[in-house]
Amino acid sequence: MVGEQYWKRWPNFALHKLLHERPRRVKPADPERFASVFERYADDTVFVHAGLSDVNAALPGNPYETVLDVLERHFDSILAPGFTDYFRKSGVYAKEHSRPMYGKFNSLFLGDADYRTDDACKSILVRGDYRFEERNHHDTFSPEGCFAQLRDDDVLLASIGTPWLMCSFLHYLESKHEVPYVYEDTYEGTLIDGDQSRRIEQTCQYWDGFWRFNKLKLHRHWRERGVVDEYDLNGLRVFVASIADIEAATSPEIRSDPYFLVT
Repeated sequence: MVGEQYWKRWPNFALHKLLHERPRRVKPADPERFASVFERYADDTVFVHAGLSDVNAALPGNPYETVLDVLERHFDSILAPGFTDYFRKSGVYAKEHSRPMYGKFNSLFLGDADYRTDDACKSILVRGDYRFEERNHHDTFSPEGCFAQLRDDDVLLASIGTPWLMCSFLHYLESKHEVPYVYEDTYEGTLIDGDQSRRIEQTCQYWDGFWRFNKLKLHRHWRERGVVDEYDLNGLRVFVASIADIEAATSPEIRSDPYFLVT
């Protein structure tokens, strides 16, 4: 069974590579229409992924500042991935200075964040008052971890300037359902927080090979169940969903097929 699923992943890889390399047609959009997207949501907190290239093509001004300004107008707290998976090799995590590995938005957001979790591999950046004070920061996807709190609080997800909904929370679901293509390991190193440092052990889960989320299938699945709001602003795509809705629509499929997310 594992070998069969291993080979089934390759068409997914090839298709997503073509989609990533295909130029997206983004034209100038109305900034007020972009801002109005978020007026429909009464949530206090949003977890955001942003593709600044498409934002830059669609909206005037600095794309990072444009996105941040709109989000600050509508939400009390803004969260973004601060992932530093290179801790597994470097053994050093400096909360103020370790740059997120993925996305220009996240790297810039580090400078504006008020808070960052202690997770040395999968930290979460926060601008605002949202905190993870009662959570285990060093067991990333555990029921007591920070991603579990996002689920408990049903935090809103937003993807701006991306071809589909970006959802780091899916890794939590992989761990929760103990999918067979994920392994868990613990990494030792040093956490630096201001002028203080301490030794830590960070437990996290990773794919055991070259897997990739089948985003086209997932997006179609979520669309059919009405759990993702989609907006197209002259090619600038915006996707919004609640974590609870994503979990409710996805977990039954993983229980039925442990490889659902990646084939």
